Amino acid sequence: MSPSSPPIGSDSHRPRIGVVSGRYPASDFESYVNHRAYCEKHGYTYIYCNWPTGADNRYMNKMEYVRAYYHLFDYLFWIDDDAFFMRLDQGLEEFLPTANSFLSICASPTVNGNHTYVSSGQFMLRCTDEGRAFIDEVTRIKLDRVSDWWSDELGLYTGGDQDGFVYLMKTDERFAQYDRHSHTAFNSRAGDVLHGDDVFLLHITGTVHAKAEKYRDVQRYLSRGPSLLTATEAERWKLEPPRTLARRILGRVKRVVRRLR
Repeated sequence: MSPSSPPIGSDSHRPRIGVVSGRYPASDFESYVNHRAYCEKHGYTYIYCNWPTGADNRYMNKMEYVRAYYHLFDYLFWIDDDAFFMRLDQGLEEFLPTANSFLSICASPTVNGNHTYVSSGQFMLRCTDEGRAFIDEVTRIKLDRVSDWWSDELGLYTGGDQDGFVYLMKTDERFAQYDRHSHTAFNSRAGDVLHGDDVFLLHITGTVHAKAEKYRDVQRYLSRGPSLLTATEAERWKLEPPRTLARRILGRVKRVVRRLR
């Protein structure tokens, strides 16, 4: 943990907010640089995970990462490894679950006729007994039961933790109170950025090929590097220019090839 992060468990009037992200196998996105810069600005603890969990369903790695740290915070914000903070000055406090809600989460936009009731790519969990129980239940749920129960009005069935979220939110009265936001709150897409919208949080979705293409398109459109940080932030963090980094990687590859000859 960086010295700029508030001590976990410190006595403060501010809620303890942890931001957790990651992926196994390790991500192809440099989102962790973006997340770290954002969290440093707001005093949130940032934790990046890239270790295997033993989960049979790769989507459930996320739940195990959340379970590893949800006892340390008042609120835990999960952000996928393919998501980026675009407005670094805006905090997460406005998205804390309200009243008796245990969860704050976004719907997805409708793209090519497809939508999902919620997107588990980003969510804010109130780390009470109820919130922790919800995450635990998602890891235990039998997805074939969820698939049999699913209806078209709920949108696209994805075969992962997201569908478990919906099932529990709709069928278990313990988890009936939650805040469901428009996708523009913290689940905007590459198309929104490319249309010139003022986006708080960008979530790059789709197939592996489609995501790589959108990632490149956004970098070109904004004239930013892989972290999607502004030039000012990139300079503050002493980030290497993308071309310099690319040349360095290419040089390493060439040296390895020469040794193998």
